[in-house]
Amino acid sequence: MIVFDTLFILLIIYLFIYCAYQLFFYVKARNIEKYFEMQEKTRSIMLDKRKLCVVIWACAKDKNLDKLLGVLNSQSYAKENYEVHVVYQKEENDTSASRDFALGARIHNIQNPDYFSKDKAVNLFIQKMIGESKFDAYVFLGANRMVGEKYLENINKSLVNSCVLVGSKVCTNENSQLAKRIKTSIICAYLKYVNRTNSIVRSLFELPFFIDGENLVITSDVLEKMGYVGIEDKDSELEFSLDLASNDIKSIYSPYIITAVDVKNYDFSAPSWKNKFSLFSHYFPLLVFKNTAFREFILFLLKPNSLFVLFGYIFLLILSIYMPNHVAQRAVILLGVCLFVNFLISINVSKIQIKDILWLMLYPFCLSWQKLKILINALTMRSIMNSEYEEENVNSATINAVVNNGKKDFICKLDLVSEDGMRKVVFREGNRFIVTDSYLRMYDALVDMTYKLKSKGMMLKICQNCQNFAIAPDGTLDCLNGKCQVSQNEILVWNGCQFFYAPSENKEEN
Repeated sequence: MIVFDTLFILLIIYLFIYCAYQLFFYVKARNIEKYFEMQEKTRSIMLDKRKLCVVIWACAKDKNLDKLLGVLNSQSYAKENYEVHVVYQKEENDTSASRDFALGARIHNIQNPDYFSKDKAVNLFIQKMIGESKFDAYVFLGANRMVGEKYLENINKSLVNSCVLVGSKVCTNENSQLAKRIKTSIICAYLKYVNRTNSIVRSLFELPFFIDGENLVITSDVLEKMGYVGIEDKDSELEFSLDLASNDIKSIYSPYIITAVDVKNYDFSAPSWKNKFSLFSHYFPLLVFKNTAFREFILFLLKPNSLFVLFGYIFLLILSIYMPNHVAQRAVILLGVCLFVNFLISINVSKIQIKDILWLMLYPFCLSWQKLKILINALTMRSIMNSEYEEENVNSATINAVVNNGKKDFICKLDLVSEDGMRKVVFREGNRFIVTDSYLRMYDALVDMTYKLKSKGMMLKICQNCQNFAIAPDGTLDCLNGKCQVSQNEILVWNGCQFFYAPSENKEEN
């Protein structure tokens, strides 16, 4: 029981340290109004118009892109002082016409699967732009965000000589459903609370800030020094934030650089605890050699979120009731008083209305539900990826493919399955499934799938069924390679492109 007692003593101490840390911030928050007064004076000074490059990574799933480009095309900031570039992931089987320009923006279509990740595609683009030295700063904006007409003007007013700016965000809702309205109210209350009790206070202390990859501004000299950006996901953003801080580059929060995100696209994900501890271990030896701001930033990795604090205290309270000999009840009660006092002070600092306080108190439950959904989705995907048939070992891969039903093209899923040396293909589209027989070659399984779909009035638009495809034997039984007679590129039998051309008559089987 010694180990048991030690763990719970450490948990109580951990939460007490958290209370003291938060209280220190809330005391500093008394100067928020002075902060805004100083900001207004600084921003009112006439500034040079900097040349800005807005970079947006997007794919076919981003339905908000054109609306965002429309707003960026009508900014109050002079058009000669900014350019908008969209790094667009265009799938190989996407048959829609490619756009080079749209609503004042330049579209860079990425069709190489090696660059389909956000970081790879964006970094490929910025390496080219840095070499041209055309811009003073780069703005990284999410395709699902929305901005106001003074967005770029506010960025120009907020920029200093060399810096990284992290903007603010608000939550919007275009859905009239009651559940969506409630969720929006909860998120809005939380964002108001966090902006004043954490984000602005960190600026008052001149502490580094974790970046938001969908509302980020980096001056060109900083970007040239770093040589890359990390905005793929929350883990990449965390790693990039720490890399900036370790190079003595502070990421500064600016409440004036505002983006809006619809509630359906609001991201509840967070960096994994595994990645946090890995980064903490990596940077911990540097604490001796770095400044106080960097030390705080590293230790900030250990800060618990609201769910951990809430459920951690409930856990301690239950143990103190049922196991009073092992968990000191007085310490737990004192901790509860400290947490409650902290909350009351933070409410006073945040200056939110009574209705927002009520919504804020529901945030831990909303977050718990969202985290549960994220966990369920992750486990479901892992189950699908690692699924095995009960009787046999099965290896499979899933690809997107284009099918034409005689009226239009649509995207389907093809599961390429290998089981006990045999091959078969599973067609999935909505609730519809079609399975081929088993064959020695994947080529023959795809021929069977093509026949089954054709019998239902559908054409499978893969390279194997294209008039410009030529099989390229590689000496193996399961020949998967071919060559495109148009591009002269080596391809796989299940690949596809927008230049698919159906043969006038069926090819003979090889």
